[in-house]
Amino acid sequence: MRSDTPGNPLFVHARVVDGAGKPIEGAEVDVWHASPVGLYENQDPEQAEMNLRGKFISGADGRFWFRSVMMIGYPISMDGVVGFLLKAQDRHPMRPEHLHTLIFKPGFKVLISQVYDPNDPHIETDVQFGVTKALIGDFIRHDELHPACRMSRLPGTRSTTPT
Repeated sequence: MRSDTPGNPLFVHARVVDGAGKPIEGAEVDVWHASPVGLYENQDPEQAEMNLRGKFISGADGRFWFRSVMMIGYPISMDGVVGFLLKAQDRHPMRPEHLHTLIFKPGFKVLISQVYDPNDPHIETDVQFGVTKALIGDFIRHDELHPACRMSRLPGTRSTTPT
């Protein structure tokens, strides 16, 4: 995080693997998400530049991790043709909460995707039809501090620009 962004903590522990499930070491993982008020930093003058964005390198086991704050879903713009079409179809403008990722390593296809929270009320009716079963994350609520949060870093991982 680059500016004071209050919200519920979000701890992400993920792994980069190839099609056969083999870990990919040294993959660059760019991550970004909206704030707890549903705005990206470039939409919100209250947030510092590049807030809630980070770049990580996967470890030997393909893992990377970071801590941030939980995002929420947000409405897309209702101005113009898109708003007119949504109103004509009696559809809501909401995107479910999601975390963006861009994963890059020479020799592999670039992956740009999103991970969605299955508990979002708009998960079944995403206005952009972006949610698929494979993109739904495993969000687990911890009422006590997650053990990995007490560690300064997990073995085999490194952060280049933490959020």
